[in-house]
Amino acid sequence: MYRKAKIIISDTHVGAGGHAEGNKLEDFISDAKFVAWIHDLVNESNQQGIEMEFIINGDWIEFLQVPEVAVFQPRQRYETSAYTDVSEAAALQRLEIVHKWHPGVFQALSDFLNPGLPRRTVTILFGNHDPELAYAAVQERLRQILNATSAEADLVQFGPRIYFKDGVYAEHGNAYVESVNQFTDPDHPFDPKHPEQIERPSGSHFVTHFFNKLEWERPWVDGVHPLTSLIFYALAFEPDFALRVLKAFLQVAPGIFIEISGAPGPGEVSVSEQLLAQITTPEQEAAVAARLQTDPDFARAFRAQVQQALREKGVAPTPPPTIAAAPSDTPPELRAREITEHYWQLLEEAADKIAVEHSAQVVLFGHIHERVQKQLPSGATYLNTGTWVWNGNFSTAPDQVWQELLLRPDKYSHFRDLSYARIDHDEAGAITEARLLRVGEAPPLPPKPGPLPDPSPWAQLMLWLRVSWRRFFSA
Repeated sequence: MYRKAKIIISDTHVGAGGHAEGNKLEDFISDAKFVAWIHDLVNESNQQGIEMEFIINGDWIEFLQVPEVAVFQPRQRYETSAYTDVSEAAALQRLEIVHKWHPGVFQALSDFLNPGLPRRTVTILFGNHDPELAYAAVQERLRQILNATSAEADLVQFGPRIYFKDGVYAEHGNAYVESVNQFTDPDHPFDPKHPEQIERPSGSHFVTHFFNKLEWERPWVDGVHPLTSLIFYALAFEPDFALRVLKAFLQVAPGIFIEISGAPGPGEVSVSEQLLAQITTPEQEAAVAARLQTDPDFARAFRAQVQQALREKGVAPTPPPTIAAAPSDTPPELRAREITEHYWQLLEEAADKIAVEHSAQVVLFGHIHERVQKQLPSGATYLNTGTWVWNGNFSTAPDQVWQELLLRPDKYSHFRDLSYARIDHDEAGAITEARLLRVGEAPPLPPKPGPLPDPSPWAQLMLWLRVSWRRFFSA
């Protein structure tokens, strides 16, 4: 039997392309490294006889930032309407643009596939940025692009939300954090009101209706996660920018409430509405921004309103007691770090629960763009594969780093941490190792041969006779 290996990535966010040509919405710039890495895996598989399954765990293609146009122009800033059509035909048009501008990515995956021995397959799961992968026509077109048709169609599998095989559990992870990025039915990403179309959660509407315009102006903003942290960091260092992002979200995602303590009752005005009323006009925004910097009492009360409003909109989960009980004068940059770490904790708790319920040895998520490798209380291993796009983790960075980011974004936003998970199985199917790696790291060495078995009595006799015969004639 062959040894086996599972290779898992997530959150590559491959977009319309043309980053070097001026497309500021393109975050994936690692085409050449991806191609070289895939070919290295193929060589390892062939030379060492390792069967491989390549698993893409959500947010592979950035459909939300690919315009539906006949000819894509990288330098052109497209209107919101170019991103809003969620039909199957629009998804196919966007896929063609991604394929045209990132041909090496798709060719490398095609080269990876092997129907013979050692067998190599690709499994693709959807995330909240690419539910279009659930369309039958999109799946068919991808098989054509990857040259996996007819008898070889089974080399490319489009999974449901969850992958669970050989003790390994994987899903994207958006179902466990902020409700604005959750589908109504986590396993079926189609709109309940329009079953023939995929569903775009409120968080996706925020991207297509506002965030795309913001990222064109400030390409680095996509590297700060989650959105709640971005708002609180900006409240600390650039209040007018924070108010702009906050106002857009409150306007784009109306009426998205979750069951929380203190949610408005019938006829009551929500905190979101109260907050929006304070920053409706540019003059109001300017006045509030100025007051945030000069009136500490007002700033504290305003930040408390922001936290409550974001919870109402589903962009911030209910905080744990440590955050909920924090002093009202907690600095906004510290609040941002607490919220970020809380997101990580939510996925870690979900992973441990899944490990117990499914008897999984390894649980993998993506979504939070943070590289995590931990041993869970259940004994299972939790791996988060991070992201292949720029990611600014400010949870432990000094405030000067954030301030410098605002002034010199290119100093940080060019960096990419090309992270992936690898899970190895022995010939019997048992997991021998599960860990995070980075593209460019040396592949694991082949296992050392075990001790040779003791020779049988007959073999020992024949060996003695051969040695004695040689010695006799040598003499």
